[in-house]
Amino acid sequence: MSNLPTYYSLSKILNRVKTIIDNNIDGKYFWLKVEITSINFHRSGQTYIELAENINGKTVAKCKAIIWNQNVSQIREVLGQDFSNILKKGNEILCYANIQFDTAHGLSLLITDINLEFAVGQIEKKRQETLARLQKEGIIDLNKQIKVPLVISNIAVIASENTSGYQDFIKNIEDNQYQYSYNLEIFSSAVQGNGAELEILRKLKIINKKKYDCVVIIRGGGSKMDLDVFNSYKIAKQISKMQTAVFSGIGHETDITVIDFVVNQAFKTPTEVSNYIVNKSHDFEQKILRSYDFIYEKYQNLLDKKFGELVLNTQSITNASNGFTRLRRGALHTLMNRLTASVSHLIHEERNTLSLINQKQLQQSKRILNNKERLIKKQLEMLGLRVAYLINNKKAYLSNSLILLASSSPKTILKKGFIIPRVNGNPYKGEPLTKDTIIKLEFKDSTIVTKYVKQEN
Repeated sequence: MSNLPTYYSLSKILNRVKTIIDNNIDGKYFWLKVEITSINFHRSGQTYIELAENINGKTVAKCKAIIWNQNVSQIREVLGQDFSNILKKGNEILCYANIQFDTAHGLSLLITDINLEFAVGQIEKKRQETLARLQKEGIIDLNKQIKVPLVISNIAVIASENTSGYQDFIKNIEDNQYQYSYNLEIFSSAVQGNGAELEILRKLKIINKKKYDCVVIIRGGGSKMDLDVFNSYKIAKQISKMQTAVFSGIGHETDITVIDFVVNQAFKTPTEVSNYIVNKSHDFEQKILRSYDFIYEKYQNLLDKKFGELVLNTQSITNASNGFTRLRRGALHTLMNRLTASVSHLIHEERNTLSLINQKQLQQSKRILNNKERLIKKQLEMLGLRVAYLINNKKAYLSNSLILLASSSPKTILKKGFIIPRVNGNPYKGEPLTKDTIIKLEFKDSTIVTKYVKQEN
């Protein structure tokens, strides 16, 4: 007699299980919240999924699931453009399903619908958790503290080159109405999908090793799921570490992603980013032009003032020269009159003396007279020579004075090939200068504006 225990076939047990399930669960549908651990879109049109429930990182339940071909089409229509973003590994979904048990293939779930609102809500929950984490770590405002240059020239662009958002940005910034030129370095990257996060992170790290005026992250519009990569904590944290100001131009009007909170400045569209960059250059140009007009006006006023002073000084020198000449001429005239009167008086006295000489001394007188006459002639000659010398000497002195005055005028100095250096409108007298001080070199017919570099001894 056999000692084997009573046993059952596998099919009998599984058929019993199938009977229990069919009698109690068959035809009953329910909403189920699960995580997708793997998914396979079969070429037949059916989708095979492995679902799991995880608690504190530990898997507590697993099950296979199927979406039949006809249900895939219905679900694709419900989820729209977010279909591939929701049905992917690692996402948590809320699905409508029933249980099917087959003795040959085991237990599986038949999914007929997926809740879009739950998927969107999971994104918002993740976004809020990421923002709270960044705030707690104190890094959410780090990039905002970086000062943006007055003029942006060198720009690093992270974008997908085959998108309309990228094309709009490039066209608007390269064909700007002011014809400004910009140095754009494009870091092409996927902006949605499984590999987008790692690709954007890698491009940010490469950019951070170089020096740019700003980094621009752009993409065109999309659904909440399409934009989910920009809710990444890793991307947001890397942006906070950037040494350059980061601008976001994500093509969305109402939705705000996590990186919009972290970047230096956030814009709704790529076009708005390019407008900001171009307008910033235009504002700086207008400021420079206004400054130039102000400086030029001040320069003209100072030039007019100095010219007026020069005219007054020239007139003063001319008047002083004329007065000096008249004064010297008057003095010479008076001196000549006095000399003439003195000579006449002396001759008259000598003649009176001669008239008193006695006939007795006629010969002696004649001799004396002859001597006196010769003496007088010599004296007159000497006197005439002295007067002529004095007059010529005074004339030469006056002429030299006039020549000196004429040669000392600024116009004469410039005509001789000299220059007049001016700093801040005043003649330069050798005082120390700082680098890049504006120096104007005034020549005869022109003025050269230059900058001080250094002094050579």
